[in-house]
This record gives sequence, C-alpha cells and structure tokens, in this order.
Amino acid sequence: MIALSIGKVTYDITVPVEDFPIENSKVILKEKLESSGGAASNVAYLLGKWNTEVHFAGVVGYDDMGSNIKKELDSANVHTNFLETNYERKTTSTYILVNKKTTSRTQMIIEPETFHLRKYDFDFTPEIIYSDGFEYSATQNAFNKFQNAITVLGAGINSANDKEIVALAKYAKYVIMSLEFATKITKITGNFGEAAVLLNLYKELKDRFPNNTVVVTLHNNGVLYSINNEIKVMPTIAVQEVDRTGAGDIFDGAFLYGLSKGYDLEKCLRIANIAGGISTTKYGAKQSIPLLSDVIHKYEEKFGSINKEDTNNNSLISPPMTNQMETPTVQSNPTQPTPPQGPIA
Repeated sequence: MIALSIGKVTYDITVPVEDFPIENSKVILKEKLESSGGAASNVAYLLGKWNTEVHFAGVVGYDDMGSNIKKELDSANVHTNFLETNYERKTTSTYILVNKKTTSRTQMIIEPETFHLRKYDFDFTPEIIYSDGFEYSATQNAFNKFQNAITVLGAGINSANDKEIVALAKYAKYVIMSLEFATKITKITGNFGEAAVLLNLYKELKDRFPNNTVVVTLHNNGVLYSINNEIKVMPTIAVQEVDRTGAGDIFDGAFLYGLSKGYDLEKCLRIANIAGGISTTKYGAKQSIPLLSDVIHKYEEKFGSINKEDTNNNSLISPPMTNQMETPTVQSNPTQPTPPQGPIA
C-alpha cells in the first residue's frame, strides 16, 4: 500500500540530564541527540524504515535544519516531493530535556510564527492517509480527494488547534488520541488505572465520535479501545523506560504499518503497543524507532506467527470490563447521521 503522512515537522534536540537544571546555574552536558521531529514526520520515517512506500507532506524553513530534515527523510526512503520549503521562515525547533532519574520531559518549542503548507495538490493515490491535524487544509483536501483511502488521525495536544482536530476526526476512520487530548475535550478526570474512569472516558468519546474507531493511548496504563461494543484495555509491555519522546508517534506509525498489511484492529494495536513500548528504552524519537524484525520477534514470542490468524485474541488483553462495571458496553447512537461524503466544513 502507498501511504501519505501529513503534518508538522520540527527539528528536535534531545538532551538527557541527571537533574532538571536549577535557575541561574551552569550545566555541562556530554551528549545530545538531533533529528527531525513531529508526529507525521516520525510516522513517515517509521513506515519508510519498515519498507512501506510513503510520502510526507509538511513544511520546513529555509535553513540548515530544514535541509537536514529532508536528508533524513530521504535516507529512510520517504518520498519528499511534498516537503515544502518556506523561504521566509526558519524551521521550528524543539529542545527536549529528559530527566534521567524520573524520565520526565520538558519541551521548549521555538516557533516565532506558525506557517503551513501552501501547495498540496497530491498527484498520486494514497491508500492510507495519516494526519496529525496540524495541516488542516491539506488534510481536508486529502480526505475529500481520496475517499477510498483508510484515514487515520493522530490527536495530540501539541500539534494543532483542538477545534480543527475535532472537525477532522469526524471524517477519519481511525482516531488515535493521547490521554491528554482525550481528557482535555471530555473534561473527565480521575485515576486512569481504574476501570470505571476509563469506561466513562470512552463512553464520552464515543458519544462525540460515534462513527469512528477510537483508540486512546494511556501511557503506562496501556491502550483503551473497543471491539464489538466491548471496551478493552491492552496493557503495555514490560520494559525499562528511559524516555517517552516520540513513543506515541511510533505507536501511530506501527499501527499504520499493521493497516497496510490488512491486519485486524487488535493485531494492529499489538504491533503498535510493542513498537511504542520498545521505543521508550532509548532516548530521542527517530533514534528510538525499533527495527521491524525486533517488533515481529517480540510479537511472535507472545502470539505466534504474525501472518497466521490468532487463536487466542485475549492473550494481551486485560479482563473485559464487563466484570467490573454495571455498564459493560458502549453503544453508538443509531440516530446519529453518517458524516457526509462531500467537502468538510
């Protein structure tokens, strides 16, 4: 399958530190990692590394960082015909401090002015489209033009306008939300390790997006999703975590890889869950993308051959919430109209 990834691209500088710097102090560091960043860029890079034909559409500034981003994507066999250069702006950069002791991250984004793609008349036919929601017009164009494509929207809190993400989500087949975004739009709070809280969260999301397959990444609490109106939680894999930078993007990219192979939802989520988990054992985003062979090996250790039908669909799934809650399932509103197939408002 041919994939198209649309969204924001930045230049990331990740700096692991022993402790968070004290104000008005001097810190001498011995290492840093530099690479392109941004959800859609990371998704495209993973797909290219995993031998999937993929195009990336985004915009960089006219500087060395922009040139390095193009070279990096090219090195992963990502088509960069739609990587646009804005000759009046500098590339957005992000400095990420990772506390080695706590694994917490502090991000400083340098973006004096937001700028977007000006051209997005895609001259090929993608079969899978991913967007992080940042390039609203380009995403709108692609979703409308290629209505037979599998559409996936990554909904985070850092890359786009919330209202635009919500508007685009209604037209995507799959919506993968970060926990931060899900709680921001639902206003639901609580302990997200508790089944009752998760049920309330998912029911609220399904009320808002009844025609979408909604997936919520819960950090250390796993992945929240639904199959056949039964809400499930897929636990994270056991790893020694050092840095979560890019883990959500890698999850999204691996999920798209599964879709490109025609796998069902749970198999796609397992692959994504494994890839995202492995990525947290290394610093950086693109630097932590695991080899496809390592992900397949981990998958087959647990479930058997990745190309065979699973005989135990609940091997990695927590016990159904039906045993813990009075309301066991989430029903879509049958009166909710199907989204129109015409242009997005």
